[in-house]
Amino acid sequence: MMKKILAVIAVCLMSFQFATAQDINAENNVQEQMPQFVGGDQALADWIENNISYPMMSDLNFVAGRVVVSFVIDENGFVDNIQVEESSDPMFADELVNRLSMMPQWIPAIQNGRNVSVKFTLPFSFIAS
Repeated sequence: MMKKILAVIAVCLMSFQFATAQDINAENNVQEQMPQFVGGDQALADWIENNISYPMMSDLNFVAGRVVVSFVIDENGFVDNIQVEESSDPMFADELVNRLSMMPQWIPAIQNGRNVSVKFTLPFSFIAS
């Protein structure tokens, strides 16, 4: 089980580094400060490890899968508007959406001295071992 979670964490952290992010209310898409998970990358990795699980039914069938989600970190730092863009299995999509909706508040992005909403697109892999 630990190998599955660690693989997911690595994929997720790499994806955040390359995620497409845009201020959804501004013409210029460059933020002075991107949203940050409180506590940084290690805290994000810990949160993922403790909160996102490999769906039990898929685990029994040794199924791997990929889900691409988009979501907004709003101007108050809350995760909002989670959308499944692509999914190899509805169980993976449901798990990811349910858990992301429980994610704690982030430090919001700042542009031109004010908090702004930023949209992320995140590919996330569930790996069977």
